[in-house]
Amino acid sequence: MRRARAALAAAALAVGLAACGIPADDEPRAIPEEQAPSRPDAGGGVPDEGRTTTAQLYFTRYDGSRDNLVAVTAEVAAGSSGAPTPATVLEALLEGPDALGVDDNLVTRIPAGTALDGQPELHPGGVLRVHLTAAINGVQGDGARLAFGQMVCTLDSLEGVNSVLFAVDGEAVRAPTGQGENVSSPLSCNEYENLMEGEDAEGSGTTADAEG
Repeated sequence: MRRARAALAAAALAVGLAACGIPADDEPRAIPEEQAPSRPDAGGGVPDEGRTTTAQLYFTRYDGSRDNLVAVTAEVAAGSSGAPTPATVLEALLEGPDALGVDDNLVTRIPAGTALDGQPELHPGGVLRVHLTAAINGVQGDGARLAFGQMVCTLDSLEGVNSVLFAVDGEAVRAPTGQGENVSSPLSCNEYENLMEGEDAEGSGTTADAEG
């Protein structure tokens, strides 16, 4: 009698599970990944959409005699670690000072329409390769020194980045230093020290004018 009751209870349980859409298995089985319940992120994952952080960006300011590189702190999109990334700081820099709501006296010498042409690539030794669209070629001379100085110094301020190389439309390019020399070697912010606000322009080779 006791066995009969146990059998009836088991049968009733199986019927109930089936009615709920849960199959009754005799042994454990794998659950397809798409059917598995969601779980909290394990630790390093993607932040909430819209999460931001601060970073040091470089723009330019005219002091009455020449244009200078000026560092400002601005809000940028955060990467998956919660820190700024080369892509997020460059995207913010390319938007310009007006879009970021920073000092009204600051301008950018990076041509309008310049955009990332792929994700920046960090190589051994902290060398970052940046891919840009051809719009960057719209600036020449002193304006180009300032434009590339803006990008190099902004990126050089990030942890893990020691120097920067550039490619335009997939081709490596020679970028101007603060002294006006075009080089194919990686550039650090030190190469633009002579363009910093408060620095003496003597010995720079050329002087950046207001119109560029």
